[in-house]
Amino acid sequence: MTKTILYLSPYFWPEEIGSAPYCTDLARYLQGAGHRLHTIAFRPHYPTAENFRAWSDGSRDEETFEDIKVSRIGVSERGAGGFKERVKNDIRFVISVCRKALLGRFSRPDVVIAYVPSILTVFAALLVKLTSGAQVLTIVHDIESGLARSLGIAKNPLILRMMERVESFVLNRSDRVVVLTEGMKSELEKIGCTSPIDVISIWASPASESPIPAHPPALMYSGNFGKKQNLDQLLPLIKRLSLERADIKVVMQGDGSEKERIVRLFQQAGVTNTRFAPLVDADKFVPSLQAATLHMVPQALDVANYALPSKLFSIMAAGRPYVCIAETGSPLDVLTQRSGAGICVAPGDEDGLFEAVTSLLDSKDELSRKGENGRTFVAECMNKQTIMNQYLALIGKA
Repeated sequence: MTKTILYLSPYFWPEEIGSAPYCTDLARYLQGAGHRLHTIAFRPHYPTAENFRAWSDGSRDEETFEDIKVSRIGVSERGAGGFKERVKNDIRFVISVCRKALLGRFSRPDVVIAYVPSILTVFAALLVKLTSGAQVLTIVHDIESGLARSLGIAKNPLILRMMERVESFVLNRSDRVVVLTEGMKSELEKIGCTSPIDVISIWASPASESPIPAHPPALMYSGNFGKKQNLDQLLPLIKRLSLERADIKVVMQGDGSEKERIVRLFQQAGVTNTRFAPLVDADKFVPSLQAATLHMVPQALDVANYALPSKLFSIMAAGRPYVCIAETGSPLDVLTQRSGAGICVAPGDEDGLFEAVTSLLDSKDELSRKGENGRTFVAECMNKQTIMNQYLALIGKA
């Protein structure tokens, strides 16, 4: 049965990192399955607006992408004004969606899909539900109260408790909630979420095989330069490598609000073995990952149950091993053990991190084995068609 879907996805095509590629893929799949989608999104700006100047003046605020109607909302660039500016952006998004709903700017939907990294998006979905009777499916990519606490963004206990209450309030008025890991499900239940929660992984597709370039060994970080990654914790490792293993070259690839500070930090530390590079275009992304021998996947302390780094699955799909930094028993640690694609090191274990990286780089057989383990895990456990069909079944029930 064809359904009309209002798709509230602040981050969407043409953005190529973070949530946007997954939000876009699901929209394309649902549209291809015969449903009618109208996406409301910010003007593309993540991790920086530099590559999206064609959208910045508002001339493309109404457009079509692969038969999906897309409406854009103006936004301040990430990193401009910090947490307060991000909240302002989220409020602007909610107000704009509500105004469009009240003015009848989109067809009466059967289903509203609301993406969270911003819990405020769900408020707009609930207003649409109130006026149309639509079912609300909320997909949680980040648990904001947990991230705010772990990253020190909000330190006042009253503010943190208020954030939790807002999350539980709107999630309990959603008809169904989707999270990425069992850990995220557990955290939502702890703050009082009683709506049905489905755990549906994000997906990946194995890339074509490519031999791992072992000589000279190249260690890479690729992704967003933000607080969730806590890239400061890589500095002791990279500085020690520059002193003891000059043969290992390091590439830090990506952009984000923390990049300028991280570059200055490395310069002040006298690190000479590291090259900083910008994000690459989508068609060059997988080859850029495969140019590395080994990848680093750092995560800030205590955020493991609140967000999952999507870069990990791209690395595994590319057939490259990784070393991640995360707590024992965290979703990252569990995934690493299940897949056999990498090594997980506890935060603060600088000697253990150095040993994990150097021992892997010195073992061509182990590099190849873990790289192939990652590709196999992606093929068997993260099949895109299977996961998309899970979403299609949820839409069918709505």
